[in-house]
Amino acid sequence: MLGSILLIDYDAAITGELEAAFVREGYAADTAAPGVAALRKLLVEEPDLVILGLDCVRGEWGFCQRVLTFLENPLLLLLTTEDKLDRTRGLEMGADDCMIKPVITAEVVARTRALLRRNAMQATQGPRSLFVDERFVIDLACREVRLDGQCVILTPTEFRVLCCLAKHAGQVLSPDRLALQVWGTKGKGSPETVKVYVHRLRQKLEVDPRHPQRIVTRRGIGYLFSVRPES
Repeated sequence: MLGSILLIDYDAAITGELEAAFVREGYAADTAAPGVAALRKLLVEEPDLVILGLDCVRGEWGFCQRVLTFLENPLLLLLTTEDKLDRTRGLEMGADDCMIKPVITAEVVARTRALLRRNAMQATQGPRSLFVDERFVIDLACREVRLDGQCVILTPTEFRVLCCLAKHAGQVLSPDRLALQVWGTKGKGSPETVKVYVHRLRQKLEVDPRHPQRIVTRRGIGYLFSVRPES
């Protein structure tokens, strides 16, 4: 099999058509309606990619956020909407790609193939040993942070939170997803704990912690590590 795909949508006609197309292409595909059963399949099957259908008019963004909380692999959104800005919202929440319904099956398959190929390439390359944002450097190999040439002392947990944010630079991460990635399923992380560590990082890394430029809050959604353009 080329990879495993989980299709989540209320529209059984769409999931059925896409499932058949992916099976023809050599993928393993499974389907589920949005809800607890879909989240259970996500956790048990650990698919290589999830395709999630959302009706933006019905306000289904909350379920998308729950999926992102547990998902490490790529997410492709299929949106029912008349507002093209919803595509931007989906990308900001953390989706890897968004399409607006009605969709062409062949294009969905092509985009899925591209996302899986990119994800596989990133996995073989391994983590970046150096992350540079203007005068801000995170050395993953030495576990060292430098700001304007000066070493910034971080606790191990502060460093893990920062690396998680930086790894997903430009993406909004929910507090639940940050807690899961930093502390794990059996850890003591919580949205409140994440808030405390984000506050600590801002005190050490931001010029003005009250108006952060690097670790930005997206109210009601989560936190975004913003890459500042080089001057």
